[in-house]
Amino acid sequence: MSLPAPRRVAESVVRLDHGQFCLCGNPSPDADYMALLEQAINGPGIAADDTGVIVISPHQNNFEMPLRLELWDARPPDDHDAWEEVFEAGLLVVDDLLRYFSPTDTVVNFEVPSGRYAARISGQGFVNRGWPGSITPGDRWRVRLWPAADTFPERRLKEWRHPGA
Repeated sequence: MSLPAPRRVAESVVRLDHGQFCLCGNPSPDADYMALLEQAINGPGIAADDTGVIVISPHQNNFEMPLRLELWDARPPDDHDAWEEVFEAGLLVVDDLLRYFSPTDTVVNFEVPSGRYAARISGQGFVNRGWPGSITPGDRWRVRLWPAADTFPERRLKEWRHPGA
């Protein structure tokens, strides 16, 4: 018996700055990313609406951050033990395009079929909260998407704790 696997994988190296990134599946001139950012900062570290998802990273920056996007036909197996940060949220994608962006960065596009998804966003490789001591600290993130019939609440499933804290 084979293990479940994603039907499509895309990998890129992106820039993370100001301790946050956004996955935008439904760009709109009416989008209020500052309100989403405030919700993420003052809440569980993630906020979402029908325009996108904002995630707060433990690191302030990583200018060579690996990002892996996986598309699944159904909810993927949980592997929270392998990751230091884990979030879930709903994500709406229109026009078959998911955009990654972070302040001061250009947009990186991923081809994703239009639809409503649940997203599990996982990160690992953190060395410090805030300034990581380098612009390339070595953390990486993975986004797993699977179809969701309804809205999917945003929540933090696991939070990285600095070993010295």
